[in-house]
Parts: sequence; structure tokens; C-alpha cells
Amino acid sequence: MTTADTLGGSQGKFAIFMASLFQRAGVASMQEFAELLAIFADTVADTEPEEAAMLAGWASTIRGAIAD
Repeated sequence: MTTADTLGGSQGKFAIFMASLFQRAGVASMQEFAELLAIFADTVADTEPEEAAMLAGWASTIRGAIAD
């Protein structure tokens, strides 16, 4: 696994961790967090497409965790 893959994977896991904490605290469900993160990624895509791709990946990772 490359360093970029390791970094991306650990950040995705951190996003799941944060989403689960927000859900536990009653701030936002994991689904809502993933949806908002995807919207944020769309907004960032206008100026920072590589960052947007990572944010969208995190949203997808959270959605995948919900489905599991």
C-alpha cells in the first residue's frame, strides 16, 4: 500500500469515527453527515478538484459503513 493510500484510508476511517460521534451526541445522523460532506465536496470541486475527490470519498466511506 502506498503512503497516499494509507493516508486516504486513515482519513476515511477518521471521518467514520467523527460521523459516529456526531450521531451519538445527537448532532447529526451518519447519513446526514455523509450527505453534507458530499455537498461540501461538490462546492470545493469548483476550486480544488483533488480535495473534492477526497471529501467525496470520505462521504462514500461513511455511506458504506452505514450499509454494513
